[in-house]
Amino acid sequence: MSSDFAWLTEHSLEIHEEYMGKWIAVSGCEVVGVGATATEAAEQAKGKRPDAPFILELVDPELERV
Repeated sequence: MSSDFAWLTEHSLEIHEEYMGKWIAVSGCEVVGVGATATEAAEQAKGKRPDAPFILELVDPELERV
């Protein structure tokens, strides 16, 4: 999971550009869920990787980095 945080930091600019204003779920160093709410992103992540842990992050439109 700590590698997911590092991945978010390393890719924050492109994540911000692609997912600004959305919730994302990250697992295995990739975005596995996207939604208008944390629940939507989590449901997508659970559908793609039912047994894998993930982290949820709001991509704040006011910031340039995650």
